[in-house]
Amino acid sequence: MKWEDICSNCGLCCHEKAVSKDFLIIFESVCDFYDEKNKRCSVYDERFDKCDRCLKVTPLRAAFASYLPSSCAYVLWAKRHHIRFPRDKEVVLSSEA
Repeated sequence: MKWEDICSNCGLCCHEKAVSKDFLIIFESVCDFYDEKNKRCSVYDERFDKCDRCLKVTPLRAAFASYLPSSCAYVLWAKRHHIRFPRDKEVVLSSEA
């Protein structure tokens, strides 16, 4: 299995986010390449060349990134392997940017 196969295509990584002490705020605004219907990146294979803000979710990010929601398949993988370090934050959906 490839690392990318873990992804559940929730699409939350394509949304603008803000992190505070206890909250992960996920905004309605998304990347220009986000395909709302499929909840995937429309330029997935070229995403790092076409979008400066796109970050690859690696095992290290799955273990440490506080901007990934607890429902993220990569985060769940890290938890199963006992390597997830940030505590879960309450997810807040916001229409304001």
